[in-house]
Amino acid sequence: MNKLKKVGLTALATSLVATASYAGELSVSGGASLTYTGLDSATDTNPWVMGDSVKFSGSGDLDNGMTVSVYYEIDRGYSDAYDDYNLKLGMGDMGTLSFSGASSSGSGVDSAKDIVPNAYTPVYENANEVSGAVDNGLLDTSGNTQTGQWGYDVNAAGFDLSFSYNAKPAAAAEAEFGYSVKYSGLMDGLMLMYGAFDDGDTAESKTYGAKYTMGNLTAAIQATDVDYEATTATDQDATHMGISIAVNDDLTVSAGRQEVEFDGVGEDEVNTGIQASYTMGSISFSGGFNKVESAGGSANVDAEASMFAASFAF
Repeated sequence: MNKLKKVGLTALATSLVATASYAGELSVSGGASLTYTGLDSATDTNPWVMGDSVKFSGSGDLDNGMTVSVYYEIDRGYSDAYDDYNLKLGMGDMGTLSFSGASSSGSGVDSAKDIVPNAYTPVYENANEVSGAVDNGLLDTSGNTQTGQWGYDVNAAGFDLSFSYNAKPAAAAEAEFGYSVKYSGLMDGLMLMYGAFDDGDTAESKTYGAKYTMGNLTAAIQATDVDYEATTATDQDATHMGISIAVNDDLTVSAGRQEVEFDGVGEDEVNTGIQASYTMGSISFSGGFNKVESAGGSANVDAEASMFAASFAF
């Protein structure tokens, strides 16, 4: 009887090992980081924040030649829950199909909303939190639901095409659809882009721009129109431009400006910023100064942000 038990247990153990060989492996990444964001409009808030996310990623080849990859991020700031996560299916020349579980699409509307280079963060970030953390003058200013969003990216006839689609972004909400077209075959270093986004029931937006890289210099300009369906809402027309220079292999500096015109409002929102990033072995430092004037089109609603970040790779 004991021999039978031993044979049975051995067979079970062999079966479990064989099954486990099909299990995928996830690599874990993270690191030590510390950021400082000093807002003159929030002097009572502690500006120092430590990095608090852990990232898991994995990929593998399928029998039909395709590839599959998965990504998860657990962030303390989101109640110890998943922050970003997505699933991607690589189909070779047929492109990449993706599904965003939350906040990590990268396709369609997300691929087109900002092509302007920066050394650390866009000029409209941080300082304009005085106006309710709304990033005005972007393709997705009216809203973009990434949870449950499909994406598809492919290169066809020299064009980079990207699409995003969310059939049910929220209860009683219509489907959202975005796309971008990028072309880099006109001349060396030049990329032309056009994108559009329809969130179904709030606004239709479009954007177009150009980015040019020559040696260690990259410059871009982008125009965006946000047209709300409701007559009581305020349409937006924005112009965003910037330049970045790689001074050497370690140091990059940038400067940018974004101006947002609100239909029927006398004041334009103006975001400006200068930034720099420096890498020294396994240590990286970034920072800069961003400023917003007439946030949201409101006169005398101004703010400044001093930013600094340090990260350590190991």
